[in-house]
Formats: sequence, C-alpha cells, structure tokens
Amino acid sequence: MEDILKDINAVVGVSGCFVFDSEGEILAHTLPSELDQEALLTVGRTISQTTAGLTATRRRKVHELDLLFSKGRVVVKPLRQGSLCIVCARNMNVPLLNLTADVAAKKLSEEMKGHRSESDAVEPEAVPTDQTLQAIINAYPDIVSPVMGLEQSLTEANRNSVLTKLGRQAGEQVFQRRYASTGVPASVPQALELVVVPAVSPFAIADAQGGTLDVLACPFCRNVPSPYPRCHFLAGFVQGLLNSIPGLEEVEVAETLCRAKGDDTCSFWATQKGV
Repeated sequence: MEDILKDINAVVGVSGCFVFDSEGEILAHTLPSELDQEALLTVGRTISQTTAGLTATRRRKVHELDLLFSKGRVVVKPLRQGSLCIVCARNMNVPLLNLTADVAAKKLSEEMKGHRSESDAVEPEAVPTDQTLQAIINAYPDIVSPVMGLEQSLTEANRNSVLTKLGRQAGEQVFQRRYASTGVPASVPQALELVVVPAVSPFAIADAQGGTLDVLACPFCRNVPSPYPRCHFLAGFVQGLLNSIPGLEEVEVAETLCRAKGDDTCSFWATQKGV
C-alpha cells in the first residue's frame, strides 16, 4: 500500500497521505514519523463515522470530501472498505490531484479487498465460530448472552471482524429457518419492515423507515462507552438477513449511530450496491 501512497506523495503540493479500513484502523501512511499515532487513529475513526453519516443522510454514496483549513487541506476519497486521506496545500489543484488519486484509490480498494479475504480465511482458525454460531442459532431469540460472552473472549484486533462475520452467518441461518418461504419483495425498505424488524424485535426494540433500521435500548452496547459504533454482530445480522433475500444480494449495512458513543439510538443504514 505504501508504494501506491508514494505515487500520490509525488504530486506537487501533497505533504502526505494515509489509508484506513472501515473500522478506522490505519493500514498505511506516508506522513512524518513523529506524527501522533493515537491522533491519526482518532482522525480515521471520525472520518469513517462522518462518511457513514453523510451516506445515511443523503441516501447516496459519498464520492469525495474536501476539507479546508487555515494552513492546509485534506481530500478524502471513500473506498469500498475504508478511505484514503490526502494532506496537501490549501491552494492545491484538486482536479490535477485527482488524476493520480483516483487511480490510486482503485488500486487501494483492490488491495484492501484481498487483505480482507486473507483475514476472513484466518478467523475460523483463531475463533471457534462454527460451534459458537450453532450455539447462538439454537438459543435464538435469546442470543444476547452468548454473543456478549463471545465478545469478552475476543481480542481487540479481531473482535469487530469476527462479530460481524458471525452476525452475518447467524442472519443467513435465521432467514432460512423462518423467512425463506414468505416471498419477501426485493426491496430494502420492505425487507427491513417484513423481515429484519420481526427478526430483531424478540431481543431489541426495532423500527424501520426507508433504508434505516433504528434499534432502541440496543443490548449489544449497553453500558459500554466507545468513541465509535460497536454493534458489529447486529450489523452483520441485519446484512445476513437482507443478503439472503432473492434479488437483494450485495446489500451493505453501516451503523451510523450508536448509543455506545452517546447517540440516542443505534441506527443502521442498508443500501444495495449499484442502487
């Protein structure tokens, strides 16, 4: 990734850049070594939350953010699984920068996709997800306790990805057991109302409007303060349910609000790729 970032650094007016994943974790950067890494991590998570919030508000994908400051500028290119941030001069010619940055963004998206696939391949060896998944399915709808018990056994490095993947698998199995024969329309708003709300309601208060699912008093982030959304199992569960509906494959789910970070509710925005 650093080789790709170096191509951007070569553009006159660029002082550095960095790329982070969908959780705000920094994957690579070409910024000065003395930069505070904790500050950089906070920036990554803040931008991740901002782009997710804008996507939910505008009901469409954010293609670019251009942030102006008194002494500089930050151009943000959202990727499929994260974002590319370019720190440059305030008077930077952005269209000229985009000639290099847009090509780099495509390369980074492909590399991050491969990186994610490798991580997914390792997870089943690190965590007994097959046994845990079966235990959760058998316990459904009383899944909160087994999920929270699993979460406590995970390390910070793999917690988010394992819970998301496990939630997705659980959602797929719950759909096959309870909703496969209901003939749900291939519409995200209708699927949220007819499948997701009933599936979530036994363990949480849920409501859907348009492409948004609101979960009140979410049990997965109760009394767990966090600077960023953390209901990864529930996000994966919603995605697994939606992607199981014929015609709704490739639905992405992002948690835009979370009680863990002080919001009044946990909200999940679902959108189908290419729509």
